[in-house]
Amino acid sequence: MKLSDTPIALERFRQKLGSLAQLPEADLMRLANVMHQRHVTKGEVLLKEGQTCKQFYFIFKGCMRSFSLENGREANVKFYFEDDIASNFESFKTQEPSKFYIVSMEDSIVYYGIKIEVVPVFESDSPFYVFVFRFFQDMYFKEEEHANTFKLLSPEERYVHLLKNQPHYLQRIPITYLASYLGMSRETLTRIRKKIS
Repeated sequence: MKLSDTPIALERFRQKLGSLAQLPEADLMRLANVMHQRHVTKGEVLLKEGQTCKQFYFIFKGCMRSFSLENGREANVKFYFEDDIASNFESFKTQEPSKFYIVSMEDSIVYYGIKIEVVPVFESDSPFYVFVFRFFQDMYFKEEEHANTFKLLSPEERYVHLLKNQPHYLQRIPITYLASYLGMSRETLTRIRKKIS
C-alpha cells in the first residue's frame, strides 16, 4: 500500500511537510505515490552500521532510535516518533557506509521512500529544493541544540532541559537508552530522577 492510498497518513504527511515548506498538491502527491507502507516489529533493525542507507521512513505509528557502537557500548544519538522522518541522511546522500544503526523500539507502521524512486521526484521541481533546504536546516538546529546541552549544561540540567522540552521522551524511551542519549550512566540518571521527582 502506498502513502497516497491512506487518507489519514497522507494528511499527516502533508502537515509534516507543510510545517517546513508549502508544496503544491501535485508535487506532494508525486512523492506520496512512491512511498510504501511497511509494518516493523519491535527490535527490528532498519539500518546497520556499515550498510549503505537507501531509504527514509515517515513514522505513522511507533518509535525508533539511532545509535552507534563505541567500544562495544551503544551510544544513542536520536529518537524518532510519530510524524518524524527517520534516516541516516549522510549515508543516504553520499552512499557511504552508515556509522549508525536504526532500530524500531515499538511495533510500528512506517511509509518508506527508496532513494532510486524519490530522488527523481525531488530533482524534478523547484518547490522541493526549498523543502529539502528547510528540512536539513531544521535538523541541523535540533542537533546543534542537543550538542550544546553537553557543552553548557550539567547532567542534572540536561535532564531538566529534556523534561521541559521533550517530556514524551521520558514516557516512551527506556531509561538505559535515555541515559546514553543524555551522556550519563543509568545509575546517575536514576539518582537525578529520584531527586527531582
